[in-house]
Amino acid sequence: MERRVVLAVVLTVAVIFLTNLLFPPVAPPPAGSSGGADATAAAGAEQSGGEGTAEAPVSGAPDAEESGALGAADAGAAGGAEGAAGAASGGASGGEAGLPGAELALAPADTVVVRTDLFELRFSTRGASLVGAKLLGYESFAAEGETDDRVRLVRPGDAMLGYRIAAGGDTARLDERIFTADRRELRLAEGARQDSLRFTYDFPSGGVRFVVVYRFRPGTYLVDVEGRLEGFGERGWSVITGLGTGLRTNEKERDDDLRSLAYVANGVDSGIESVPFEKLDAGETTPIQGGPFRWVAVKNKYFLVALLAPESGPRFGGALVRGDVSDHVAHVLTSMPVPAGNEGFAFRAFVGPQEYDRLETAGQGLEGVNPYGWRWLRPIIRPLVGLVMLILGWMHNTLTLAYGWVLILFGVLMRVVLFPLYQKSMRAQLAQMRVQPLMKEIQERHKDDPQVLQQEMMKLYREHNINPLAGCLPMLVPMPILFTLFFVFQGTIEFRGVPFLWLPDLSLKDPLFIIPLLMGASMFLLSWIGQRGMEQTNPQMKMMTYVLPVVFTVMFATFPSGLNLYYTTSNLASLPQQLFLSRERRAAGAAAPAPAGRKGDAGRKAGADRKKRGGGGGGKR
Repeated sequence: MERRVVLAVVLTVAVIFLTNLLFPPVAPPPAGSSGGADATAAAGAEQSGGEGTAEAPVSGAPDAEESGALGAADAGAAGGAEGAAGAASGGASGGEAGLPGAELALAPADTVVVRTDLFELRFSTRGASLVGAKLLGYESFAAEGETDDRVRLVRPGDAMLGYRIAAGGDTARLDERIFTADRRELRLAEGARQDSLRFTYDFPSGGVRFVVVYRFRPGTYLVDVEGRLEGFGERGWSVITGLGTGLRTNEKERDDDLRSLAYVANGVDSGIESVPFEKLDAGETTPIQGGPFRWVAVKNKYFLVALLAPESGPRFGGALVRGDVSDHVAHVLTSMPVPAGNEGFAFRAFVGPQEYDRLETAGQGLEGVNPYGWRWLRPIIRPLVGLVMLILGWMHNTLTLAYGWVLILFGVLMRVVLFPLYQKSMRAQLAQMRVQPLMKEIQERHKDDPQVLQQEMMKLYREHNINPLAGCLPMLVPMPILFTLFFVFQGTIEFRGVPFLWLPDLSLKDPLFIIPLLMGASMFLLSWIGQRGMEQTNPQMKMMTYVLPVVFTVMFATFPSGLNLYYTTSNLASLPQQLFLSRERRAAGAAAPAPAGRKGDAGRKAGADRKKRGGGGGGKR
């Protein structure tokens, strides 16, 4: 049975070690590797108010052919086969069959600033696009030398949202046109009522107008988006919008953040699919499979920008992604049909952190935008992640404890909760130790007949009411919890930038390596105590007592310090139980029954001992 325990531990080490082999850190992109910005991106960068220069400007947006492909995806709802054929042609100028001509305006764009209690957004009049997003409650750890150290999500020179219209065989690139804004600035203080920002584009030929309205509310990272095409009649059409080329990095561990950069889509039938940017082929345009979609998003380790379709209404009918020659850059577009007779379209944009409660409140499963664990483990890990985060959040908010103390208390509570399982496992091992001498006799007697040996062993288990698996199975039950905590600490924003004692950030490694060393020492102490009172017939078992703590210490040295803090606390909290069981184990070894074939020898030895103590058979009474 000890071999099964060792096997379980070794498999645990192997799984965690393979995680680092399968998902190795990526090298940072070389300086200056990104392509130059096009005219639209340059204008957006000029008007963004200095989103920063930590990253190179990104390359331009996908072309009209891709817009046409998205228009075709929605044409069935928007206007029938004629619309599909025309949209697929990818026309960009408009014409008599569909949209009126939309001429490219050369006038400079203006910037409209929207500020709430949570973020500051900057919209350009070129395309009514989002060119800046600053999260006021989060510090950027990559903003060295900058006076403004808040997290910024939009890359320099990039633009999100922006609109294209596909209808009647034409695609109008309104993301390159100059809109008229109804105000130059909008500020919403905490507790204020919602307010809106309206952009309007009048087609030069007259009679047709495109209007998009953004609605903001304090206390939320959600923005309501509504749009309509006035003067176009009762015909169907599609609106196409984009998510830019990725998110800006705001972390100390830049490589780790870039490795997490991905697009994520939640299909109505296909579920959530996440694809890292580093897996995309440069210059290749790929339809995102699984539409229609509830939402489409781009994310990095801690933040995201997502577009959410209404729960009752048209979904995003199609989505495209195109890899870029620049590292960690991809262009993401999505489309929504506007069926004939509808007044317009509506969706919501989430621009903010991956806070579990806020994502869950946004609805439609947005909390699953950061898939935890490997695909085959997610059905088990996801519910456990929600439960663990609920408990940690409650302890932090209700008990007003810093997250470091929350992790310590949580480690102790987990040992208390799992105590019956460990107790059952140890009791089962003690029962097996009591019959170990009998087991050895059976093995020696029937070593040449495996079938009889198996039958006699099962008979022995039945006579002593022993389940041979009872010692291992209870120890395997906590394994999903351990895996869950591993992934929670790897990518949970609640621990980002949170200091504790000498630890500057619970989401990063311990710079002094004190916690990993304590974790290794506590692991060795538990293993050493656990071996006391056990018959050491297997030299490998004794070697594992010394080797495993060293292996875990080296492996956990670069893991988040919060994870190490939890494991160390959990180990120390289990020491009293281990000491108690060690004493019982020694007592069980002393009371083990003698093998049947050696009872006479044991009796004669006991008689000799009595004679020696009592001076023969008639000692004093």
